[in-house]
Amino acid sequence: MAYLFGFTDLQLLGNLGRGARKVFGEALVDHAVAQVTSVLHGWGQRSPQVTARTASLVCHAMLLNRSPCLADLSAEVIQGLRTNLTIPYSLRQNVHSLHRALAALGLTSSPRPPARLAPPPVEGVAEPWARWVQRWHDTSTLPARSRKDRRNQMLRMGRWLAAEHPEVQEPEQWTRELCAAWVAAVDRLHIGDYIQHNASLQERIGEPLMPRTKSGLLAGARQFFRDCQEWEWILRRFDPARALATPRSIRALIGPNPRVIADDIWAKLLWTGLNLEHSDVYANPVGRKHPIELLRALVLTWLFGGLRSDELSRLRVGCIRWQHHGKPIAGDARDVLAEDAVCLLDVPVHKTGTAFTKPVDAIVGQAIEAWQAVRPEQPKRLDRKTNEHVDLLFSVRAHPVGKTYINRSIIPALCAKAGVPTADVRGNITSHRARSTIASQLYNAKEPMTLFELQAWLGHRSPNTTQHYTNPQELHQAGAKPQVAC
Repeated sequence: MAYLFGFTDLQLLGNLGRGARKVFGEALVDHAVAQVTSVLHGWGQRSPQVTARTASLVCHAMLLNRSPCLADLSAEVIQGLRTNLTIPYSLRQNVHSLHRALAALGLTSSPRPPARLAPPPVEGVAEPWARWVQRWHDTSTLPARSRKDRRNQMLRMGRWLAAEHPEVQEPEQWTRELCAAWVAAVDRLHIGDYIQHNASLQERIGEPLMPRTKSGLLAGARQFFRDCQEWEWILRRFDPARALATPRSIRALIGPNPRVIADDIWAKLLWTGLNLEHSDVYANPVGRKHPIELLRALVLTWLFGGLRSDELSRLRVGCIRWQHHGKPIAGDARDVLAEDAVCLLDVPVHKTGTAFTKPVDAIVGQAIEAWQAVRPEQPKRLDRKTNEHVDLLFSVRAHPVGKTYINRSIIPALCAKAGVPTADVRGNITSHRARSTIASQLYNAKEPMTLFELQAWLGHRSPNTTQHYTNPQELHQAGAKPQVAC
């Protein structure tokens, strides 16, 4: 009676499921709850706690919306649930999952991606220069991450201008002489110079910049002025490629540095990956866990696939294919031809080229197929490089595994079980070091790949990059040969 007369303090009622069933009837409420939970269960969200909270949230939403129909829960109504402080916080955490489930049922539009935080106000830069930088940022077609990095570099240049050349506030005022001054200043910069926030760099403040950072600052300046000239925003008074070229003294210190993992440590990591268990990754037995099939497929693909972390996280369902004598084979024949079958891995678009296919160890294909066999149906996700909605391989509970998951969770767990440190004399053991190690082993094996075969296997654009994976072993063998005195 109170509800029918406008009572809205639902948080005082306790069990909202009982209240919704009294108002709307058990059949309608149970049907609505079953629709939502069936979608979430299909995605792998089968935790009893999540199920109970989702059911309570559905009942709460129906009472607030005064309708037992899920179709009446529009995107605006769901957005109101996010900000309704009368709903307990534990339930508001599940509003996004409810919204995605309703979108999967075709009852509402898909939830918008979370809004990116606006960049902090620019400080220490002349206002005209800041406007030019923002104008370039809003016009450039670079990926969002690259645009952000270039913007920060140009603002750093603006702070140097404000300190050393305050009369220069716009790009059209730049001359070849000023370009030479900026190149010299970059060569002498230290960590913390001309940046707005340095809280995360306190331990390194005052150290010289790394050569790659210097080269990046000059590359950003070249791109900024080249674009401004090409778009006819400013007159062409100098050639950015020459006036802002990276000095030879800096370029000589830059090059690919494949940090191969020592053989004994690598062997222990391989053994650990082949014998991975849940308890190795999750010390706490309570809480959400990725399925062991996903963990094993992810680890073995990292160890044997030679992929970059971004490629690994963006692999798609069905990326494994099998061949025998150049012809596809069916699943039934794979058991018979296990020793002769070739496992092919489809690698998505990457930072240096388009998608390609390469052979990998059969254990990778077996692990991926074991995961695909139990993988819950997942909603498609946007591939940030191709802007396609695809079925990501390593996704569970409607959340894909991030590209930093290997570095932050998997590698520390493997090192702990193997009894090896997470760093050696060449630095931290990271996801890219597995790629370097397996590439070096393939080139230096008893039946090695040629340089161009290895280039194609790694997806390098140029063989010059691939050569850096071949030098250490060759030099070692050359140094071991006896020298004959002349």
